[in-house]
Amino acid sequence: MKTLFIICCLLSSGLLGARGGTLVVHEWGTFTSLQDEAGNAIGGLNADDEELPAFTHDLAPWFGSFGPNARLRSKGAPRCCPDVTMRLETPVIYFHPKGVWAGTVDVHVDFLHGLLTQFYPTALFPHNASFGGITPQTEGWLTWKSVSLGGTGDVPKTDAQVWTAPRAVGSALVTTPEGEREKFLFYRGVGNLDSPLRVTRSSGGRLQIRSQFGFESADPMTVSELWLAEFRDGGKCAFRALEPLSGQPASVSTQGSFAEEDFTTGNLSLLRTAMQTALVRDGLYPDEAAAVLNTWELSYFKSGGMRLFFLVPRAWTDHFLPLQISGQTDITRVMVGRIELVSPNQRAALSRLSIAPSRQDYLAPGCFRGQLSPYLMDAFHSQKDYLALGRFRAALLLDEEKHRPSETLEALLSENGLPIPSLP
Repeated sequence: MKTLFIICCLLSSGLLGARGGTLVVHEWGTFTSLQDEAGNAIGGLNADDEELPAFTHDLAPWFGSFGPNARLRSKGAPRCCPDVTMRLETPVIYFHPKGVWAGTVDVHVDFLHGLLTQFYPTALFPHNASFGGITPQTEGWLTWKSVSLGGTGDVPKTDAQVWTAPRAVGSALVTTPEGEREKFLFYRGVGNLDSPLRVTRSSGGRLQIRSQFGFESADPMTVSELWLAEFRDGGKCAFRALEPLSGQPASVSTQGSFAEEDFTTGNLSLLRTAMQTALVRDGLYPDEAAAVLNTWELSYFKSGGMRLFFLVPRAWTDHFLPLQISGQTDITRVMVGRIELVSPNQRAALSRLSIAPSRQDYLAPGCFRGQLSPYLMDAFHSQKDYLALGRFRAALLLDEEKHRPSETLEALLSENGLPIPSLP
């Protein structure tokens, strides 16, 4: 009887931890990159196209000043930083206690070749972080200590879809010692590393997709699900599923364009269904898989462009984004890889923009959220060419100016507070 009393006391105090039960942990997120026709990663991806609620925490103040463009932070780093070749987008960690589970958990995550710049609830982070650029030697980290699971309580109010969609999951509440509460642990960051896949476009228009995992794995890595998709304004899209890639090196070839009759509004639903089925097959619960697609509905499915989606091998995620959780845990990590591909239409628009006459007299203060002033658009003669560059237009313009400098592009970059790239 005395032993039973001691065990009950330990469970109620949280000191016994997860003994007697299992903590099921599910995580999902997106690794996003942008590649040119030769498969080279293009930097400057950290543009805030879907902003986080104001209550989230930002590592940026600990970096000190970013120089004259300190006000132009995006994803916790200088906007369109050329070192950023990978966006780590919205990993969320859900907790599902099973059986007799009690106590708190500690969670630690590292990001090799990157920085973890935004998070919620509050966490420990490297206070000596400095943004002198991101290199392969950079390693960011976050630690959540003594996180309580379960119970009831209010979560911060917001109507942002990128935050409310992940909440629509039957997971336990998480509460930090500081009293911040949410349905998940959230973090994101920026990195200087290559995508697990490299996509090249031949002069004939075919795409060659090759594995480039970047390290030796004890077990062969497989990219089990891949979809090439192109999206147009008005909700039409075309897509095709591709053969899996297993081992390194491995490759698959496909036509780099779609026929006009391939674009339908019904394809969007078919693609979503295929992706949700694959996410569940890879280990997520159905409501979690739906949360992935609902969170990124705009950037995945409603923004124009050509992109390759794939499920990232677990070994790749564990290597570059190692996760540690205290106690007896069953961890599932399902990450979506997303490669934005420079299309022939985007390349043609860049060419036209680069040779447009410079109109310095017409320059006016621009907007820092992706819109150009009417004066500057008049200088380019075509707003359509600018908008045709898509969500990563700033990164594409920076890359174009770096490789094919022009007076017009330099004026545009300067006006929007972006660095003028040096010649390669």
